[in-house]
Amino acid sequence: MKKNAFKKPPFSLDRTRRGDLAKQLAASLRTAIETGYYGAGDILPPVRDLALLLDVSKGIAEQALALIREEGLVSPRPCVGSVVCPKERPLWKGHVVIVVPPRLGNPFNTMLHAVLRDTLTAAGYLTTPATVSETRPGKFNDFSLLDTVLRQQTDLVVVIHYTSDIARWLSRRGIPFVDLAESETPPPNCAGRVLFRLGTAIAPFVARCAERKIGHVMQVGYKSRLDLSADLGAAGIRTTTLRVPDALYTKTGFELSTWAAETFSRHLADKGRGWLPDLIFFHDDHLATGALFALYDAGFRVPDDVRVATWANRNYGPVFVKPLSRMEVDASAIGEKLADGVLEYLHTGAFPQGIVVGPSWIEGETF
Repeated sequence: MKKNAFKKPPFSLDRTRRGDLAKQLAASLRTAIETGYYGAGDILPPVRDLALLLDVSKGIAEQALALIREEGLVSPRPCVGSVVCPKERPLWKGHVVIVVPPRLGNPFNTMLHAVLRDTLTAAGYLTTPATVSETRPGKFNDFSLLDTVLRQQTDLVVVIHYTSDIARWLSRRGIPFVDLAESETPPPNCAGRVLFRLGTAIAPFVARCAERKIGHVMQVGYKSRLDLSADLGAAGIRTTTLRVPDALYTKTGFELSTWAAETFSRHLADKGRGWLPDLIFFHDDHLATGALFALYDAGFRVPDDVRVATWANRNYGPVFVKPLSRMEVDASAIGEKLADGVLEYLHTGAFPQGIVVGPSWIEGETF
């Protein structure tokens, strides 16, 4: 191999980060090797070239190479340089960054990320989760962590925490990404999109309400995409809404259940049966759990005194003495479809079109 016949590093260094710069460089070289950018037998840039390319001192470059040499990732050869060592196991085929919500307490996001991560890992891809934090409520535009992660060689970004802020930022950076979203029109540089359609469960729910001659539905939840008032109104069904305070939007399941139990207990004590509609629909598993406890504690029965339906994550809940009527979302199945699309893109360069996912309407014994 002729002199200087080496690949330039596929990353830059972040000097704003705390910590040892040599360790950061070693970590970046390690990732480049593990993801296959530097394959077995490749020669890393010599100390002098590595220092010039990354604007560090020769001492920093020497320390970084020494660290990965001690790990057995490279072997020094006289008159050749640091040669990447072969591994008993195959090297990673590539690197995928998964953008997840700052709080993975939501069971849907947690299960979706786990399935996507495990499927890609089993297929030989290194995955790294990254978050985009809020600078103010609902404004996700602190990209410092994601920016740092993307300094490493990255083959694709998968966004399961979709916001327009994140999509615009990735588009401006020219970074290929795929996402899970409700809009059919993808932004620039979006390599593919899995469409999440709520209508797959809303339409049969509304039809069933009309069939059962439900006149009044109370929905309990947030100012969110789950607002059913327009769909129910089109069927001639009156809708009222009990809003969860905005301050509870990011709270734990226990706090949501507690709020629902206390709120329903108070209203039932003050207004009795006259406060209840024909049917209550809950936007959240935890809200349903707390409210059902309050209803039974006050002596009301479901569905004898009031019908109940809820949003539910499959295999998660809520647990009730009767099978609940629900809009059930299967995060595992959605994660598998998203992972299949990602793998096809990584193998062929094209993301499959027309992947549509969403909840299913399942009628239990509470309708």
